[in-house]
Amino acid sequence: MRSESAEFDHLLHCVPDVGAATAAYAAAGLPAHANPPYRGFRNGAWRLDARYVEILTVVDRAEFADSPFGRAMTGWMPRVDALVAAGGGALNFAVHVTDVDATAQRLRSAGHEVDVHVFAREGSPVSFAEAVLKDAPAWAPFFITYTPDRRTILDRYSAGRVARGPHDLAGFVIETPRPAVSAAWLGDLIGIPADGSRNVVPLPGGAVHFVPGPADALTTLLLTEGDPPSASVAGLDLRPLGDVAPGGS
Repeated sequence: MRSESAEFDHLLHCVPDVGAATAAYAAAGLPAHANPPYRGFRNGAWRLDARYVEILTVVDRAEFADSPFGRAMTGWMPRVDALVAAGGGALNFAVHVTDVDATAQRLRSAGHEVDVHVFAREGSPVSFAEAVLKDAPAWAPFFITYTPDRRTILDRYSAGRVARGPHDLAGFVIETPRPAVSAAWLGDLIGIPADGSRNVVPLPGGAVHFVPGPADALTTLLLTEGDPPSASVAGLDLRPLGDVAPGGS
């Protein structure tokens, strides 16, 4: 499984208003940008390098539902709607792999239900494929592979949009009723064993910390470098890495 070279790619943060949320990120020291609406959807991002936090919302439900993204996100929409209605919150995250089709086949062989979607925006030199589990917790990752590769995209098409600011993303927190079980499940899913003493899956680019609680959701971004803020932006907490307590069982 390590041949898949799993790494953190990006996290999805659903918000009621992308412009307001990106401004709040910037005010907290994370210089996010907002993009124009497209096919009923609007997003922005805090882009660190190849990794990023995607800040998103639906601005025209009918137009979005008829788009490739809308059709692919059909199973996620009840959760997206609930997060937006609550003022925002993190949905899930993407794990970059070498070959998403091979990853999907491995997951199916392990008994998972998996859909694969390919996205190619008209006129764009970039396309990507995603493998989405249909039988997993709402916070569970999906898997992504880009064409051309991430390094080429970063150097050729995204370099001018990278504005990490003074802080780096060290990882994030998932609150679940059974942290040890959830950490072990995720480690098995992505092929990176969990550190059972801390209930952490050391995913390169963004370690996943599990802590006890009823939310069963991704709750917090963990930041390093500079003097990271302690703040909340549209239902998602921002905290220094040192503030996370070890997960219980």
